[in-house]
Amino acid sequence: MAIDRAQGKQEVLRLALCFAAVVTAGCSSGGGQPQAHDGSADRQTTVSFVNDVYPIIAASCALVGCHDMGTVTNHSTDYTTPEKTHSRWVNGPGFDFCTDGPDLFVQRVVVVPGDPDASYLVTKIAPPTDEPCQDPTHHRRMPPDPMAPLSAESIGKIVQWIREGALLN
Repeated sequence: MAIDRAQGKQEVLRLALCFAAVVTAGCSSGGGQPQAHDGSADRQTTVSFVNDVYPIIAASCALVGCHDMGTVTNHSTDYTTPEKTHSRWVNGPGFDFCTDGPDLFVQRVVVVPGDPDASYLVTKIAPPTDEPCQDPTHHRRMPPDPMAPLSAESIGKIVQWIREGALLN
């Protein structure tokens, strides 16, 4: 049975989400952590931005000619430190130039804490299609070809970090 690229990318996203669900399920019992006064368990995180997410970004995105600000001057996407990356992403504006409709671009939110489905970042690292953008100066997937896409494990970590509230931890 042949699988086209779009189905393959959907499968990678599905696997990443499954990975994130397994990680969440493994930690959902509260691990004996104290209860908050309102009876709910204190929020636990399993993914650290500084230790888990940012190293992925540093290795794949904050590269010379990409999001290093050494050569990119047309938009504020400086990912050279965890703090700059986090402040740019969380509730930050994103501009989708890979629209398939009549609009030149659509403004989105890069990371919506707690909601990976509403986060433009997830669309960029695991796009629903591999069709090229209407605007040839932009890329549907990040990192773009010829760079390899992020692994399912890396996507899963980023999705889980968003689901856990996108903290700067």
